[in-house]
Amino acid sequence: ICLTDLGTKLNRTKYETLVTIHVHQKDIYFEIWKKVKEHKVRDENDFEWLKQTRFYWKTEVDHAVIWIADVDFTYSYEYLGCKERLCITPLTDRCYLTLSQ
Repeated sequence: ICLTDLGTKLNRTKYETLVTIHVHQKDIYFEIWKKVKEHKVRDENDFEWLKQTRFYWKTEVDHAVIWIADVDFTYSYEYLGCKERLCITPLTDRCYLTLSQ
């Protein structure tokens, strides 16, 4: 898909946001995988894994739950609209981690 053929500005924003988020997820995956191969991450209780924002479906409560570090939040299905994202950096990740505590 060419970015000039998306039809509307909203569609362009959606695709740009999805690409930004997926590139960040890819980077995080490769960073964690590298640490696993170097034996710096040993299991699911390692901080390098726990500090990542993770989404789980909990069947016992029939809701999505968001985990970051030692905190969990029930996903409330709030829709904030299609927001633009310039980038996601390691500082952004640290802010999410700090704000969740």
